[in-house]
Amino acid sequence: MTSAPTPEQMWNDYITPFAVAIGVPVADVTERLRTIVGEPGREAIEALRNEEYTPYTDIQTALNNVPSARLRKAVAENLRTKAETAAPLNLSPMNNMSLDASLGILPSVPDDASVLAQLKANANLKVNQAIVILAVRAALAERCGYFQIPNMLVDRMESYAESLEEPVSEDFYKLRRLITQRNYAEIYEAIPGMDGNFVSQKRRDTFLRRIDSLLWPALISFQNQLKAWGESWQEGMMNPTTTMALLLGGANKQSLPPGMMQPPPTDSLRDAADSVNIQINKVFAGVGVPVAMALGYDSLKIKEVLENPALPAQVGAANRDQMLRMLDVVITPDYARLEENLVRYLLAIVRYPTVAPDAELGFLTAMTMLGGQIPWAKLTAPMPAARRSNNY
Repeated sequence: MTSAPTPEQMWNDYITPFAVAIGVPVADVTERLRTIVGEPGREAIEALRNEEYTPYTDIQTALNNVPSARLRKAVAENLRTKAETAAPLNLSPMNNMSLDASLGILPSVPDDASVLAQLKANANLKVNQAIVILAVRAALAERCGYFQIPNMLVDRMESYAESLEEPVSEDFYKLRRLITQRNYAEIYEAIPGMDGNFVSQKRRDTFLRRIDSLLWPALISFQNQLKAWGESWQEGMMNPTTTMALLLGGANKQSLPPGMMQPPPTDSLRDAADSVNIQINKVFAGVGVPVAMALGYDSLKIKEVLENPALPAQVGAANRDQMLRMLDVVITPDYARLEENLVRYLLAIVRYPTVAPDAELGFLTAMTMLGGQIPWAKLTAPMPAARRSNNY
């Protein structure tokens, strides 16, 4: 992935969740909105984010075949809520802005339906937002033995049914089909020559090892530099000279020596963001994109399996948590939060090079807060050899 997305990539990443929400193909939405915002790209995105530039009535006229309530909801949630140009936030310890309000400036993480829609539309095998999201999710899932679940469930279901002297249920055969067929037609249909047999276990393992050895260290390095940058700013603000100037001058910044409240330069952070993007390119080199698509799709399907309320009883468990413990799958209570925050942090790094200068400090402040919520050590903790997905 390049450090500066093309206008087309930026537009597609921005408009796809909206198109999915209103049930209209991305190409059709793009063509209809062209009469309002012109050619797809950064300027068009900025115009759609601002109610003053693109009133709701104009959008409604362009998309007059979409039910009004559905359209209004989609506009509010997918077009107006991604403001990058919010006022810069104060990194000082005196800042009392809530965490949720501060993080609102960062990219949001699309839901599974939106990610799947973007995945199906990726006919050119390029790295896009959906691919990056699925790669991160797959790597985290691998760490807790997620991909071993179908095989272990099948074995448990068969053994438990035999112990009860009863036949297995239909769910057993559905799981068997999931394991043996690996049917990726839903995501590969737009890619000539691609099928499930292409994504071998060797290619899966190679891809996941790249994330462990390339992406995680790059993210941690960026976080360390971001933390050091924030601490440097705070130390400059809280030194004795600044404190005395604040006491004598009150809230009037004009009484402070020139540059006293200025944050440190951000050149090193932009370089670090470029380094992350270089590592992303390396992770997806060769056949990384179709492998990530398969891993992500498998993860979504396994998630669907685990949402079946009838499944625990078929292995002799009282509930889902007990079933996972029986399978020796460790999904800690904070797993969902780790996944959400880590994906959002990575999307923020990818977007950072395109952030306008007047929004940079607010963006970095929000990233600092988000980075502080991520238990980074979990990404580098040794993983048991048995946890590798060598049987799926």
